[in-house]
Amino acid sequence: MLNALLLSSWLLLSQTTGHSPLLLGTSIPATTESSNHKQIHCIMQQAGQPYQLLSMPWRRAKQEVKMGRIDGYFTAFPNEGMQGYAQLSAPLFLENWYWFWHQRHAGLRSQTKIRYGAILGSHQADWFNANDYKPELEVGDIAQLVQLLAIGRIDIILADLDDFNHAVQRLKLPPQQYRQAFLRYIPLGVYFSSARLQQQPDFMPRFNAAVHLCASAPFALAEQEQQLIAAQLLHSTRELARDRKLIAAVQQQNQQQLSLSEIMQRDAAWQQKVQLRTAGAVAAAQLSSPTAELLRSWQANTPGLITEVILMDNQGANVAISDMTTDYWQGDETPFLSVFEQQHDYFIDVVEYDQSTQRFQVKLSVPLLNADGRHIGALSIGIDVERALTQD
Repeated sequence: MLNALLLSSWLLLSQTTGHSPLLLGTSIPATTESSNHKQIHCIMQQAGQPYQLLSMPWRRAKQEVKMGRIDGYFTAFPNEGMQGYAQLSAPLFLENWYWFWHQRHAGLRSQTKIRYGAILGSHQADWFNANDYKPELEVGDIAQLVQLLAIGRIDIILADLDDFNHAVQRLKLPPQQYRQAFLRYIPLGVYFSSARLQQQPDFMPRFNAAVHLCASAPFALAEQEQQLIAAQLLHSTRELARDRKLIAAVQQQNQQQLSLSEIMQRDAAWQQKVQLRTAGAVAAAQLSSPTAELLRSWQANTPGLITEVILMDNQGANVAISDMTTDYWQGDETPFLSVFEQQHDYFIDVVEYDQSTQRFQVKLSVPLLNADGRHIGALSIGIDVERALTQD
């Protein structure tokens, strides 16, 4: 069924766009009704690009891209060896990599000889190879790997958090017997051939724009990760939200009683300036105000950890910002909607990936209250989530 759908789409797009089909290698069989295939199909339709899937091991696919015989492969994670040959797309998926070990190895991380385990041909196995780790054993799937960890044949494994937890549940193992430590997030996307991108320079922007339209689900932090971030930053964020200067600035803007039409006009002008890589008069004023200086001073107390601070009025419009934002109006976004006039006294949003900086960010938001305890606005901070999860 899927093959027929892909073939008909390829024929239609080839006739209407004039583009030759992209040849993409993937280790997922073309007959599989996988979420990966469905997402690629959706993205290519949105981008107006014909394509053809070729089933092959991803290591072979990587070589085929280098040799110029195919146009890309997925799913792929950042690989220095591909620089010059291909360019990685925006992430289709994010994996949450942790080290896992059994509680019997209390002092494991201080040992000189550690037995690592990996899944043969996996992204983790490739990461091991790139970082000079030598796995003791390589097996076929995550369940086998967890079983080896449980019986003590290996000491530690590197795995996606959800994959590990699901395997422990399926095997009916006691989860409290395992310890874990965050390593990093891994963006999985498509490596497209540099040669093909030179032929179609407009393709990658179209593809990346369509990724968000076709995303199956946002990437949410695990509960324990949210608790860790809240323990580090919630108290200081609430203290900032109680600052009298911030409250006065929000009250002053609320008194203007801007209509939604006026806000949307400002938002459109703001976004237009952002595309031109400049700041309009409103943005310049918000960046240079005493309130913005206060936000930057607070942000400077956690160098590298806080990526941005946004102060919003009672409609979600910017009042002051520590750095340039893509929008003037945040009133339709979860950082504002989830705390303003809501029962939640704070909210941690899903993980966002910045393609240009290759950083992962989450936003922590709290309501701004007046002396009577009424909501008058909101405060949102951007957090480099990888730094937050690896803080001592």
